Amino acid sequence: MRSSGFTLIELLVVLTVMALLTSLAAPLFNRALPGLEIRAAARVFAEDLKLARDRALRTKRPSFVEIDVEQRSYRQGEDGPLTDFPEGSDVTLTVADRERVDNSRGRIRFFPDGTATGGKIVIRRDNSTIALEVDWFDGRTRQIDDPG
Repeated sequence: MRSSGFTLIELLVVLTVMALLTSLAAPLFNRALPGLEIRAAARVFAEDLKLARDRALRTKRPSFVEIDVEQRSYRQGEDGPLTDFPEGSDVTLTVADRERVDNSRGRIRFFPDGTATGGKIVIRRDNSTIALEVDWFDGRTRQIDDPG
């Protein structure tokens, strides 16, 4: 009469196969991680742009988001908390000349009627690139994955 169950050798074989598969899969996850970080950062940034637009509509006063490409960070308004883009990323900014603060900083301003000064922010890291464009006409933000 044989009892049901697994032998020690069967368990060791299964554990060895699982360890091999895990060691092979780890590099694939590491390669995908920068792209995931850029996507998450772009989503958060787009949401912060939307919040600034909503604030201008709600308070009937202009609001802005200031981006610092040298420090790879941004903030809402003069005294909003500083938010960093992912470490190792490269950020480029295109805004209207009058919204340039200095060589590394610029603003996207939102007005109470829903319009904006417009602008484009491109976030790059490794082989991942995402652009966010703010339309001057309606102040809405649209995301472009891997812009050409």
